[in-house]
Amino acid sequence: MMTAFHIALRNPPINSKNPAVKERAQAVVLRVLTSFKSSDIEPAVKSLDRNGVDLLMKYIYRGFEKPSDNSSAILLQWHEKAFAVGGLGSIVRVLTARKSV
Repeated sequence: MMTAFHIALRNPPINSKNPAVKERAQAVVLRVLTSFKSSDIEPAVKSLDRNGVDLLMKYIYRGFEKPSDNSSAILLQWHEKAFAVGGLGSIVRVLTARKSV
């Protein structure tokens, strides 16, 4: 599961202007995030560097924009762990970033 997590976060379509590409990447990341058990979330987040945590936060906030079956509850768990690692700075960087996923 950890491998799928790192692969899903690799090469995000930040510079893409194609919304279909961004939607597909979001769907893949959301599927991976919802597949984790609660106890495995913290080690996964801690395995990321600062940029990785910021990217994860971008996907979490994107997931909040279009919630699906129980995704909000799972994303809140991810957000809690990502905030614990990245801090308030991560949230500020994500919300002020010009490029989105």
